[in-house]
Amino acid sequence: MHRRWLLTDGRWVPGLAIPILVSHQTEEWVRPGGFLPFANQRLLGSDKPDWPLTERLAFHINVSIGWASAIAGLILWRRTRVPAAGVLWLEAGNFAMHTGIAVAQRRYNPGVVTAVLLMGPHALAGARWMRRSADLSPRARAATAAFGLSIGVLPAAMKLRMRRSADAAEHA
Repeated sequence: MHRRWLLTDGRWVPGLAIPILVSHQTEEWVRPGGFLPFANQRLLGSDKPDWPLTERLAFHINVSIGWASAIAGLILWRRTRVPAAGVLWLEAGNFAMHTGIAVAQRRYNPGVVTAVLLMGPHALAGARWMRRSADLSPRARAATAAFGLSIGVLPAAMKLRMRRSADAAEHA
């Protein structure tokens, strides 16, 4: 019964987002974990494993934005496809970030396996399904793309945060 409900009306698009996010965040934070030092030291070049991306900020990015938008996508599916489309773009951005870093650094990073095996395929298949059957206006498409791809702005924002902190310390 549950599987039939998930397949009805394309509900698999938002329905798979939550288990994919949980799997991805488990890889990043629990097993094997290590996302915070990876993001801060390897990606951003910080000398601290917990700065400028803090556990609190990461929690809000993952839970307040990620989970909330995935839940909204599922709840609002019959009324609007916009939240689900935004989640697909978040997955695509996550896929691009993790894969790009893994290729550039020629090594594993926490989150790359689930980004490649789950997020990329789900984003692609979901986008194809929505393009064929969803009624998203051009404005809604642009808004969801901007929302989802905003994940690509996070590293630049974190570097700016580091720079401002260093400037403040220098002038103190």
